[in-house]
Amino acid sequence: MSAITRGAWIELLEVSCAQVSVNCLDIIIDQAGMDLPLLPSVLSVEPALSWHSLFTGLPEAGAEELAPLLVRVDLAQPLQRLWLLGLAQALDGRSQLLVLASHWPFEALAEHLGRCLEARNGGYLGLLRYYDPRLFPLLFSHVLDPEQQQRFLHPAVFWSWLDRDGLPQRLLGAPDTPEWPGDFIAIELSDSQLETLSCASDATAAMVSLADALPSEWSAEQRFQACYAGMLDATQAELLLMPQREAYTRDKLHHFCATHPSEDRK
Repeated sequence: MSAITRGAWIELLEVSCAQVSVNCLDIIIDQAGMDLPLLPSVLSVEPALSWHSLFTGLPEAGAEELAPLLVRVDLAQPLQRLWLLGLAQALDGRSQLLVLASHWPFEALAEHLGRCLEARNGGYLGLLRYYDPRLFPLLFSHVLDPEQQQRFLHPAVFWSWLDRDGLPQRLLGAPDTPEWPGDFIAIELSDSQLETLSCASDATAAMVSLADALPSEWSAEQRFQACYAGMLDATQAELLLMPQREAYTRDKLHHFCATHPSEDRK
């Protein structure tokens, strides 16, 4: 299946919202990879968009131009919908939009998603970049335990993003009522969970350094998943240095390609 246009993705999201009686889309925008801050564009829309910096209340609050922005788009407002379509097209395939449909009031959703940015490890607080669409699905497939996943499932009817091949993906939520802010406790990530998550950056680098070992017919998502699996195995083998990890992953790829004919790898 080939990548779809950004306009087609927005239309699919609109259909999904109509099916679950949601009138708005909530968009988390990762500004870190943008040439210019997005906030002036958000503020230029009439009627005004509801928005919130997810860095609010965090030590990173001063980095407004890098903050992930939560923006609620009323699909019944043509100019707001047009702004969303223009944003999606302007990103030109970059992974910077994570979308959810939610019944929660915007203020409650913004506060909750902002709190979800903080995660603990060994008593220290850090930033969990769950809003990166390249990392978000890994939280559910490899990193978070079922109880931790509920933090992200309770506010959402569904989540959606475009994968590395430009294909729309969807994760169903488990809608629940908003919790009291005082009841919120930051997610505690184990060393093992952090190691699993960090394999994503190693796999992204390996997609370039091991390009000659990856079958040419594989899509970008297939190449990432193969490299990610290799890096996970390298971690289990207690290989810490990147040259060792890449050599191990290369061997795994060679073995896979030798034992699976090309028609079986598609």
